Amino acid sequence: MPRLVGPEDGAKEVGIGDSVIARHKDGTFHVDNPHVAKLMRKTGDFAVVGVKMNGKGYECQSCGFIALFKDHCGRCDGTKLKAEKR
Repeated sequence: MPRLVGPEDGAKEVGIGDSVIARHKDGTFHVDNPHVAKLMRKTGDFAVVGVKMNGKGYECQSCGFIALFKDHCGRCDGTKLKAEKR
């Protein structure tokens, strides 16, 4: 099952045709249908998890985890994140 990283606009779910895909706690969209995943990637707003975006993430000040999204930590769900400096 493809897991896609979405835009950083805080979207909770995405609707494509008859499919509604909810954002999971880890911040990714788990897409069962490969055709829907392909359509989502074609929009340019979604990328497959594992693709190096810009090489930087956001360090959680609570647990030290490097998150992809700046709004919450994928490990502890904390909200105090600081841009990673590399």
